Amino acid sequence: MADTRIDAGQVLAEYVTRARFEDFPATAIAATKRSIFDTVGVMLAGGGPAANAKGIVKMLAAWGGTPSSTVIGHEVKLPPPHAAFANAAMAHQYDFDDAHDAGATHPSGNSFAAALALAEERGANGRDLLTATLLGNEIVCRAGIAGEGALYDIEFLWPAITAIWGSTTAAGRLMGLDADTLRAAYGHTLHQAGTTLECLYRPGSDMRGFRDGLAARNGVTAAFLAEAGLRGDAEPFEGKYGFFGAFFKGRYNRERLVGELGKRYEVERITIKPWPSARETHATLQALLELRDRHRIEPDAIEKVVMRVGATNLGCCEPAELRRRPTVRMDALFSLPYGGAVALTHGHVRLSAFQPEGMKDERVLALAQRMTWEVNEAQSHDGTIERGDVAIHLRNGDVLRHEVRHAMGHPDHPVSDDVLMRKFLDCAALAPRPPTEAQAREFWNVVQDLESLPAKAFGDALRSLSS
Repeated sequence: MADTRIDAGQVLAEYVTRARFEDFPATAIAATKRSIFDTVGVMLAGGGPAANAKGIVKMLAAWGGTPSSTVIGHEVKLPPPHAAFANAAMAHQYDFDDAHDAGATHPSGNSFAAALALAEERGANGRDLLTATLLGNEIVCRAGIAGEGALYDIEFLWPAITAIWGSTTAAGRLMGLDADTLRAAYGHTLHQAGTTLECLYRPGSDMRGFRDGLAARNGVTAAFLAEAGLRGDAEPFEGKYGFFGAFFKGRYNRERLVGELGKRYEVERITIKPWPSARETHATLQALLELRDRHRIEPDAIEKVVMRVGATNLGCCEPAELRRRPTVRMDALFSLPYGGAVALTHGHVRLSAFQPEGMKDERVLALAQRMTWEVNEAQSHDGTIERGDVAIHLRNGDVLRHEVRHAMGHPDHPVSDDVLMRKFLDCAALAPRPPTEAQAREFWNVVQDLESLPAKAFGDALRSLSS
């Protein structure tokens, strides 16, 4: 018998277009405000002189177009698809943007970039911006947790192919698309999702740093195509060659995608990352940091470190020599031996370790040579984010062992507002024109009152950070 269910694209479109801000729980709103504040911070860092997104901003500015939407940290304004491209390209430059651990996705870099671009272009207010970002993030997280399998079971980069649905959702909501038109936009989105694992498998590529720019641009473009009247595929999610058929070989859980819409909010489970670097490395980094602090370990006292890894983190360890001595920032951010050596050398994992000079730190590089690993197949079945399981062998013969299931930032162990502010300031210090601490704290206050802001006020607040 043929499957007569309505495609999830229509179900999600009807929910997105009918959802009301008044019906969102306070916890979902508060989580989204934290994500917006955090995302602006990482975008400021990603637009700085040491990041390659500056070349994208320069390229897009040269193309021109109606200057309607803000590029964070820069004076230029761009048309919505270009502004979304620029801002989202800055979000992942240090792999520091928020994440949904269970869904293996980075929601806000896409959703907020699209929401900001369309909010300014359409003259929307702060409540509209907040609503669109929340809904975009919700759809991204649900798409992420619906896919079944381990992170590298598919050939495509899981975070990138899920995050694009957030930019389409946020843009469509702010454009006032009806449900049928937003479903058409999802149909156009299907054909613009991409990014394969090649940028992780073979070191040396910058693609992983700006992949979200392509996704945000494409998601916004999909919404404009639908608004212009172009029909999209009717079954973008569940068709034979829809999203889950094409990318996940038909392996997905529909209930996780569309179940309890308006009752269960995955945005409440979004992680604010405490450190730059790939999220799958964080439980291991935390295990190392806790051992270091607990036993006051000095780097020179370490003979070797053994990290037990599953299939996911094995990819962050090999090829061994390239991971131990990375020369490209994005490779360093995806390296467990390098990140672990940074943590043990400095007692933290700061952005400075991924700057050109920081990557030449001989103490870190020497310790990275003593970072080893062994495969524990059981960890391959931990889900998208593996546990951390480490043993530090000291020169005096002692062996210190520690295991961490979920790293700081996980929704069960969220970062505090103080840690979030410190992260914002560290990120903002890398901006082309860094804001003062007073400006950063005032921006925090603006975000907390976002639903009360009139049109353009949030854009003015953003521009004040780089004035």
